[in-house]
This record gives sequence, structure tokens and C-alpha cells, in this order.
Amino acid sequence: MIEQHDSGLSRVLVISTRPDGIITSFNSAAERLLGVGADTVVGKVTPAAFHDPAELRRRKEVLAAESGTLVQESFDVIVARVGIGRMAEDEWTYLDRSGHRFPVFLSVSAIPDESGSIVGYCFVAKDRRGQLQAEALLRRQAKLLDLANDAILVRDLLDDTITYWNEGAVRLYGWSAEEARGAYIHDFLNTIFPLPLEDIKQTFLEQGLWRGELVHKTRAGREITVSSRWTLLRDAAGMPSGSLELNTDITEQKRAQKALKDAHEELELRVMERTSDLRDANERLRVLSRRLMEIQELERRAIARDLHDEIGQALTAIKLNLRELRTHPNCEPVEDQIADSLEILAQVLQRVRSLALDLRPSLLDELGLVPALRWYVGRQAERAGWQLKFSAEGVTDRPSPEIEIACFRLAQEALTNVVRHSQANKVEVLLERSPKELTLVIRDNGIGFDQEAVRSGARVGTSVGLSGMEERVQLVGGTISIESTQSVGTEIRASFPDGTSSQGTKDSLT
Repeated sequence: MIEQHDSGLSRVLVISTRPDGIITSFNSAAERLLGVGADTVVGKVTPAAFHDPAELRRRKEVLAAESGTLVQESFDVIVARVGIGRMAEDEWTYLDRSGHRFPVFLSVSAIPDESGSIVGYCFVAKDRRGQLQAEALLRRQAKLLDLANDAILVRDLLDDTITYWNEGAVRLYGWSAEEARGAYIHDFLNTIFPLPLEDIKQTFLEQGLWRGELVHKTRAGREITVSSRWTLLRDAAGMPSGSLELNTDITEQKRAQKALKDAHEELELRVMERTSDLRDANERLRVLSRRLMEIQELERRAIARDLHDEIGQALTAIKLNLRELRTHPNCEPVEDQIADSLEILAQVLQRVRSLALDLRPSLLDELGLVPALRWYVGRQAERAGWQLKFSAEGVTDRPSPEIEIACFRLAQEALTNVVRHSQANKVEVLLERSPKELTLVIRDNGIGFDQEAVRSGARVGTSVGLSGMEERVQLVGGTISIESTQSVGTEIRASFPDGTSSQGTKDSLT
């Protein structure tokens, strides 16, 4: 059995693998932590053998949900987020030879060849039970770390001088390892911290880890932003001795984020301006539409009055004259013509009265909504041969004039559509009042219709019935719903805000 002991080296395991995950090197710390010898795993298994199977299954499900592709191999789950220049760091659960679970903080880097292809992976795991690492071990693994694209460096915790500087740091900053070693790190890199340095150091010592964004200056004088991850190193006695730092250049990423943020803010500003303009335009359109309907109602009433008072009276006078003419002597030669004229005149008078009533029923102004609706739907039912159910129970007070008009016109438009299109033989018109609103329900048992097809016609200007009804209801602050099922029928339900009037016809539009 491999001897277990608790030294600084026993808390950081380093494993390298082939691209397919088969282990190629297995350091002594890995042997101690996992309880197996290198000769039993090298060339035989992948690091997935030491991961908690349940945790691997959960992460496999998460990856499948994110990517839409099922990851088959457990090793592929571990390295799924690793690429050239992109290290994956996360907390995992490992299993030792006896099956005991213990938490680790795992960093996985891709090992590239000269052409940039991945030739393997480097696993560095810190046993988080004791937070013990060994700087000497990391030095012995320096060649592996040099293959990483990130800048990896170690600084002495006492005087903040650089003690290790990998090839990734050489590539990122421009100084060689000989030039960097021994330099005071913060002056050397002209570091700009997001928080006071003393606060960062205190957090680092308390937690053993720190992550943040730093601004550094390269040898060429270029200012870069790095994502920096610090891990506390301890000596064999368990005392803090140094800091292992991994720095990833995110300058271009930050520039892209800033550009995206600026573009987003500009877009939001334009959207706000456009929304404000659109809101103002909609409000002007609403006011204009409401005024247009008011004018339309005034014109309807004026035309209805003219038809009734002037044209109707003139036609009645002609009718009386023709009747008187029939009583005169010697009218026998034109008796038939007079009779025909009286018959035609009666039809014209009836048509004029119908037009006047359709334009503006006098009942609506004189007696209110309920009598006007009862008369109108009864007349339509008689003409169309419907079986009619009309109810206005509980509606004792008159609504406001604008709601009376909107409600009557909605019923007029809806019943006209029933006559023209529905092929119904049963129609219900219900007027209901609740404490806060007045509701009109119109229901038929006709053939129904396809709302989307009708609304498409409205968008191209071939049909405006539904949109006209909706607009009329919305202009007085109401809501409307239309449900139609083919071969079953249609229901229109409109709710208007409660607003009663006790002034009778004096509240009508003038």
C-alpha cells in the first residue's frame, strides 16, 4: 500500500494525458492523494476514473442541455470547456482508492504542439481539505506549465517579488524569466487594482483564493487587462509562503464588451426616443380617432334628423296630396298611376325611416341603451328569422353617452356580420352590469370564421370589421375578446368601464 503522509507536496496532484485522456504521467502527490501507484494507471485509464460518477453524470446532463449534443465519454465532460489558450477551472469531487470522496479545485489546460493542435492535457488539482500546496512541486512541473498559453507566475508572499515566470508570461508581457525573477511584481507590471491592495491581500489570506481583473503594462508599453486567479501557497509547516497566479489576457474581450455595451446603450436610447415618438403618435391617433367617431355620430344624427324631419315630411306631404288628388272628380284616367305612386311612395317612406333608424335610432337618445338595443336586435331577429334571446337584467341606470354609443354600434356591427356571414338561427344578446363595468355579450350558433384570415385581410385593407369593433371599444377604455370556432359559432364579449348617467338625453352628444 502506498504510504500516506501530510506534507506540502501531498496536496497538489499533477496528471498529464494524451488527447484521448489516457494518463501519460502521474506525480507522487497524485499517488498519495488517490492511493494508487503510477504504474497502475499510466497508459491504462483516464482521470475520469477518479471523479465522482454521480457528479460526472450531472455535468454530462448539463452539457447536453447547453449544447444540445450528448457527450458520450466521461473524460470529454471534464475537458469540454478547455481549448488552446483557454483553461478550465472548477471544483470537483475526487474518489481515492478506498472510495472516500474529497473536494479538489481542478485546473485543466490544453497542451499544444508547434502547429497549435492539442497533443494532451495537464491536470493540476488542489486538495481543498487542507489547502496545502507545494511550490517545489510546481517548480518541478514547470515544463508542463510552460506549455500553457496563460501567464503563470509565482511570487514570494513576504516581499511580493517574482520567483517563477513561465513561457506564457514571457509571451504575454515580453520579459524573459531572468528579467522577471526577483522584481517587485506590482511595480514591474504597473498593476492597477480594482480594490485597495491591502483589502485584496486580506481576502486572499483569509480565503486562500482570489479572482479579479487587473490592468498591467507590457514591456512594449501596451496596457492590457488580465483575468487573474491567485492561489495561496504554504510551506511544509502549513504557513503561507507564496502565491501562484494565472493571468489570462482579456483585453480584446473587454474592448468587445465595451463596444457591445456602448452599442446597447445607443440602441436603448434610440428605442426610448422611438418609443416616445410612437407613444405620442399613438396618443394623437387615439384622440383623432375618438374625435372622428364623435363627428361621425354627430353627422349620423344630423342626417337621420334631416331624413326624418325634412325628407320624411316632404314625402308624407306628397302622399297626402296624392290621396287628395284621388278624391277629385275626373281622376279616373290616372287612378292606376296614382295608386302605383302611393305604393312606391310608401316603400320610399319606409326605406327613409329605416335609414334614419340605422343611422341614429331616436330611442338611443330618448330612452337609452337598453330600449334601443331591445328594439334593434328584435328588428334584426325578425328580418333574419333568428331564435333570439335578449337579456339586460340588472342594467337600470344609463351608461355615459359615449359608452351607450360604443355599445350600440358594436352590437350593430356584430349583428350585421351575423346576418351576412354566420348562417346562424340562434342569437343571444346579453347586457350585464357588475360593480365596476358594463359587459355586452353577443353569441351565435353559426359557422364561425378563421380570425387570422380575417385579420390578415384587415392588414391589407380588404376587411376592417374586427379591427373597427376593437378600436371603437378601446377608444372608450374598454376591452374586447372575440372567440370563434368553425361549425360551432362566435362569441363577442366587450367590457366597458362603469360610468352611469342620470341626465337622460341631455348627456347625449350634441
